[in-house]
This record gives sequence, C-alpha cells and structure tokens, in this order.
Amino acid sequence: MSFNTDATTYRRGRPPYPDAVFDLLTDRCGLRPGARVLEIGAGSGLATGTLLAAGAHVVAVEPGADLAAILFAEHAGDHLEVIVSDFESADLPGGFDLAVAATALHWLDPDTSTGKIGRQVRPGGHLAAWWNEFGDVNRPTVFRDRLDEVYHDLLPAEPGYRASRSHVLDTDRWRAQLTAGGFFEDVQVEIIEWQQRLTPQTARDLWSTFPNIIELAPAAHTEFLDRLGGIIDDLGGSVEDPRLTVVYTARRA
Repeated sequence: MSFNTDATTYRRGRPPYPDAVFDLLTDRCGLRPGARVLEIGAGSGLATGTLLAAGAHVVAVEPGADLAAILFAEHAGDHLEVIVSDFESADLPGGFDLAVAATALHWLDPDTSTGKIGRQVRPGGHLAAWWNEFGDVNRPTVFRDRLDEVYHDLLPAEPGYRASRSHVLDTDRWRAQLTAGGFFEDVQVEIIEWQQRLTPQTARDLWSTFPNIIELAPAAHTEFLDRLGGIIDDLGGSVEDPRLTVVYTARRA
C-alpha cells in the first residue's frame, strides 16, 4: 500500500505502458470493443485508459482508495466499474473475456491468486500480466553506473545495477505460477525494448514511487533524490534510460 501514500506522485511519476502491449492484447488475447476485462491492481489507471479506448468494459480492482479516486476521476464512464478492495477479498461477477495485471501480479498470493483469476475468466479467455522493468543490464549507461554509487552508499544491501536480475525475467517462476491448478495454458512471453527520457524532476518523481526509496529514512530519502537529480544535471539535463516491458499471456483452459 506504499503507492497509495502519495497517489498523485505515483500517477505523475510512472510512465505509460508501450502501445505494443495493447497491440498484443488485441492480436492474441481478444481485447476488442465489448470485451469484458478484469483489471487487477489498476492503480491510478495507467493501463485502464487504453483498455477503455479499445472499447472494453473494465472492472478495475484497486486496494488503494486514493489511487482508485484518481482512476475514477480520469476515466469514469459507463464502461468502467471501480472496486476499492484487495483482489483476494473482492466480490467479482465472473465471466470475463480477459484478466490483466499491469505491474501488479507479484503483489498477490502466488498460492491462491491463479485459481481465483481462473474462476473469473471464461474458458477460451485469457490472462495477461506485464511489468515495466526500469533499466536493462544489456544496455548499460553512464547514468546507471553513476546511480549505482548512490545505491552503494544509501542501499548497500542491494546488488549493483549490472549484477541485478529482475523477477519479471524469471520465466520458469511465472510459467509455473500461471499454470498452477490447470486453469491456464499456452503461456507465452514477449519482451518489449524501449527508452524513457528522464529529466531531474521526472527521475525524482519516478524513484519516489519505488518501495525501497519510500522506506528510506527521511534524510537518506532526500539525499537519494537530490543525488539522483544531480547526476542527470551533470549529464546535460536529460538522459535516455533503457526500459523493458515483459508481457506474459496465457489462455484459459
């Protein structure tokens, strides 16, 4: 729930998902006008707006009341229902054509969540889960190497940038979780490469949404963000920071 403590910064700081994600949902997962879509952990609506623009009817589940308020304020309409609840206890109608989780599935109980999702999606429907990975070890940059120095000083227990590996790239883990219980099959993985241009302010906003930065002591939190912005100032006022969006799709058996 740390994201909900400053929902406005979360909305401002997190970048939108690439169009290629929604092209994939259209081509493979049945996103179309009239499709019934369950969105799990909708946050402030970074994916919701594009789902609605595709003509879908969306039931968005979001446990953070402030995030849900932003979501509803920006996207309210006949095709959107917002349920303020954690997914595990949400009362849902079932019969969905597609369930999606944008940077959210890892927050759910891995032992029970797939079964509940499976019971909500009709046979032949789909599940899609995706994450933005902020950085790419295969595309190192001066900005990331200098930022490692800040992490070393203020978050020394974390691995260096070049040595890190995100859980979203652990395809064995996610294939096993998505197929647990026999609800879903035919898991496919797509990796979309792109870049985000960062200024000192957009970088401060983005890193302010990361739980490990939120949880720093106040003085260390301020120092981290100041040094982060200072690196970008030193590098000319903006940098291109590599991104990966990793998309998992599965078909309801």
